[in-house]
Amino acid sequence: MDWSMDWSMDWWALVVFVICCLAVRGLYLVTDACFSIYTPYRSMAPHRQLYVQKNFVKSVVLCMLMIPAVMWVMIPMWSNQWHTETSHLFAAVYGSNDFVGLLMVRLPRTTRIHHVISTLLVVFSFSLDFETSPVAQSMLVYTFFAASAYLVNLQLALRWFPDTRLRVWAGRVYVVACVLSWTWQVAWLWRTTLALHHWLYVLLMLWIVRDDVILMRWLQTARD
Repeated sequence: MDWSMDWSMDWWALVVFVICCLAVRGLYLVTDACFSIYTPYRSMAPHRQLYVQKNFVKSVVLCMLMIPAVMWVMIPMWSNQWHTETSHLFAAVYGSNDFVGLLMVRLPRTTRIHHVISTLLVVFSFSLDFETSPVAQSMLVYTFFAASAYLVNLQLALRWFPDTRLRVWAGRVYVVACVLSWTWQVAWLWRTTLALHHWLYVLLMLWIVRDDVILMRWLQTARD
């Protein structure tokens, strides 16, 4: 069975997750100090400033994460090589942004539930062997493509500023990332003999897909 039942937790990955959460919170403060020179930012309500901080920091972190992720995660995946420890660290960095945002920022209900699910899955993935677990591999693929759409978070951060031109490109990138990810997931469902725990995972992921669709529609219709 691919679902880890012995709960062999990678405690080092959990420590990295906590350290990354602290670092992300610190980057919120740095972002606030930098953006405070702009009048549109200073005029925002505090909860909206936190929303800007959250999405700007996430976009920067994910952008910086993509180069090592392509080298150490994506390229090995094409050769059907799944490195558990590297994948745990990748998940820890990615998940820290959602967890801090969940604690610090006033989010829409669908996004809040999305972040709860993604955080739980990230922490749970620390107990999975990515070399043998199809569920863990599915999580990694979805996370990689979600991270590749970091322009979306940059657009969410800057949409209240004048002359923001990112929306169209962010929307296009998001559509491509989601289509590639969903295609892989459908193929995964087709070739996997599904047990009860697979269906539980699929149900959780459907909520994340739902939130992805909501955001995709907003990117296609919103105006700066």
